[in-house]
Amino acid sequence: PVVAGKRMFVPSMVTDSVTALDTDTGREQWKFFADGPVRFAPVVWQDKVCFVSDDGFLYCVSADTGRLLWKFSPLEPERRAFKLLGDERLISRWPARGGPVLADGTVYFAAGIWQFEGVMVCAVDVATGKPLWINKDCAFIKDGLLDHNARRDGGLSPQGYLAVLGPKLIVPCGR
Repeated sequence: PVVAGKRMFVPSMVTDSVTALDTDTGREQWKFFADGPVRFAPVVWQDKVCFVSDDGFLYCVSADTGRLLWKFSPLEPERRAFKLLGDERLISRWPARGGPVLADGTVYFAAGIWQFEGVMVCAVDVATGKPLWINKDCAFIKDGLLDHNARRDGGLSPQGYLAVLGPKLIVPCGR
């Protein structure tokens, strides 16, 4: 969970939701349901809460009310319908498992975990929900440098929280 002001925002991969709790009383203020497990803590910026889900979307809701402000998927609409079983649950074929990070009004996240299916790393304007850029070329890297100075074909398999370090975006990988 994360705390901003007098609210704690709690993600749930069990109930596919983010819940806002009052930090003084512990009472639920609102709950927003996504269409898949919410595995990572949200990021809070001004009056907005952004989080990703295994449905492949980045969501932005009002911190005050939990009302959906916008949601974004880097997938073409016809690909969004493709689902598969993940941990005995129906999820996107391109789940958002690259946890969000925010810097200078831009939220970064990643969707897709299998290089052969496609991976997308995205930058989205928090105020508008419009993409600033989408990198769909990171899924396959010919002759890439992997662990222990080994070289072979590979690519990103984003799993974990992204990080911003100066001008660099760090994308943790599960492979």
